[in-house]
This record gives sequence, structure tokens and C-alpha cells, in this order.
Amino acid sequence: MKIPLSSVNLSDLENEYVRDALSKGWISGTGKYVSLFEEALCQKLGRGYAIATANGTLALELVLRALDIGEGDEVILPALTFVAPAAAVKAVGGIPVFADITLTTWTIDPDDVRKKITSKTKAIIAVDLLGHPADYNPLISFGLPVIEDAAEAHGAFYYGQPVGTLGVVAIFSFHANKAITTGEGGCVLTDDASLNQKMRLLANHGMTKEKPYWHDIVGFNYRMTNLTAAIGLGQVERWDELVQARNTVAETYDHYLRDLPLQRRPIAYWAKEACCLYTTSLDARDEILKHVRAQGIDARAIWYSLPDLPLYRASCRGIYTTAQEISRHAMLLPTWSNMPIETIKQVCSSIERAFKKRRLTY
Repeated sequence: MKIPLSSVNLSDLENEYVRDALSKGWISGTGKYVSLFEEALCQKLGRGYAIATANGTLALELVLRALDIGEGDEVILPALTFVAPAAAVKAVGGIPVFADITLTTWTIDPDDVRKKITSKTKAIIAVDLLGHPADYNPLISFGLPVIEDAAEAHGAFYYGQPVGTLGVVAIFSFHANKAITTGEGGCVLTDDASLNQKMRLLANHGMTKEKPYWHDIVGFNYRMTNLTAAIGLGQVERWDELVQARNTVAETYDHYLRDLPLQRRPIAYWAKEACCLYTTSLDARDEILKHVRAQGIDARAIWYSLPDLPLYRASCRGIYTTAQEISRHAMLLPTWSNMPIETIKQVCSSIERAFKKRRLTY
């Protein structure tokens, strides 16, 4: 594709840290940049503890294991999201249970969550979808652990509180299409000291630094590499710059698409969105996408709703009208920090031409 869905924004700062890590030979999960990255995340978000992980999906799996969620336990999550939360629940032997989303936020619907709670429900995963926070106050009121999946929402706020600080545990992804990236990578954030200690043990083969090669529990290797963390440290130090740059891209899209028959994803009055990938909804999505992609622009349909995947049919309880509606009409447009305005205009012009062609055809 001539115009990718996303692209990384790296500076001399990240290069400097990576060169330093390379020069010292620390390229595995050992090295100062892992701890520096974790400390920078805690300072940025005001949380007590951060654990860097190999990716965001493993961060979710680590949280579920630390909460003792296993065979037969139910975890409620939104019916429209990237598949990672459902896959993580399945990976630990749990049962993902889907709740619909709301039209006003595209995030998990607390009213539907209430209907899905049973004696087997052990947690709720709330996804801050594409940079928009979920509605946490009603979710927390149910008295279950709320896991905040902020994978796509670096820099967003809920009633003035930054995402990443809203659940008993929160995770971020630092995949290459995220505002803050390490290529791959993720992290877990919490203020719970005992939970942090347990997650660190699980993430490092079940052994401590104080007593290596002694294993009291079955652990795993969820660790981030020192090289990855070196990139991440530079990105966290540029956090506000990178988040604002994406929001500026979203504002530019708003301007150039304002006269076309499509609807920008909604933003609740209590939310401050941090644009991950600019998302819009339209009736003729597939037709418009076909034209745009033929021009070498990597715009994409949003994910299938999870209830539409045969793999997860057993997790369906009731109907998922809103999730399926948004899944069939929403479209992701190329977005990255400091995306050139001429590139944005090129994407918008292609969409406009597709609408004109459609009008002429019909």
C-alpha cells in the first residue's frame, strides 16, 4: 500500500537509548531500560507499579492468571473489540462472556454487563476502544475486579482521570500502530502491592531476583526485552507530543471529511478521546473501502464483532445489535503522529471520489 494504516514516529532520543543498550550488550529481558521504562510509566500515569511485557495480549493473560481466573470462570468483555481480550480469557481456561456496546461510546454497555453477571463471573474487561474510555463508574459499582484494557487509548481521559488508572489493573499495548510504541510490547499497571508481586513472579518463570532458579510456582516468560524498553522510554518521554500529534491528525480529518455522508465515531461528554486510528461509520462502507484500497490506501473495515466469529459462538448470551451494527459499518483510516497533511488530503480526496462515483453509478 502506498499509504499504510499506520507508521511509527521515532526520534533521535529513541535511537540514542537503543544504541546505548546495544553498546552494553543487554538485549534480552535484563538491563536498565526495562526498569527505567517501568518507572517512567508509573511517573507519567501516577500508578504505584508497572510491569513491562512482551505484548499487550500477554499483559492481559498475566493479569487474568494473577487474579486466579481459570477453568470455567467467566469474564465479561465487549462484543466489539480486537480479539485479544477474548483470546486471553480462553488461554487461561476461562469463558469469555460478551456484553453489547453502546451507540454513544462504542464501548461496553454497563446495563448489558449487569444482565450477564452470574455466580461464575470473576472479572470484567473494559476496553477503551480506539482511544475512547469505557464508562467505568457503573462497571466498578458491580463489585467485581475491573480490568482496564487501555491498549488503544494512550492519553485519553475519563472525567479528567487518565486511562490506565481506572481499573484495579490496567494494560497498555505498544504495538507499532499505537500512539506510544515499542514495535511490539505491553505493560501492566496497578496500585496493589501484593498483586504486583504476584504478577512479577508469574512473568519471570516463577522466580525472584533474590533467589534465581528457585521456583515456588509455575511461571511464564512474559518479559519485555531491554532493547524494546529503550524505545519505549524515549516514547514515554515524548508522550504528550505524540498523543497531541495524533489528535491533530483527527482534527484534520474532521475538517476535510465534514461535507461527506459519514459519521465520525461518537465521543461522550465525560471523555477526552485520544485518537488511535481515525474511525468513521457509513452505510456504503464496503463499496467505499474497495475504491479507496484500489488507490493504494490501507483503510480497513473495523473488526468483526466477536459474536460473529464461530470460535466464540458459545460465549453469546442474547443479541448484540449495536456491536454487529458498528462492525458492519465502521471504517479505520490511516493515522499516525505527524502524518503529513498532504497525505491526509489524499485519503480524503479518494473517499470523496468514491462517493461521487457511487452517486453516478446509482
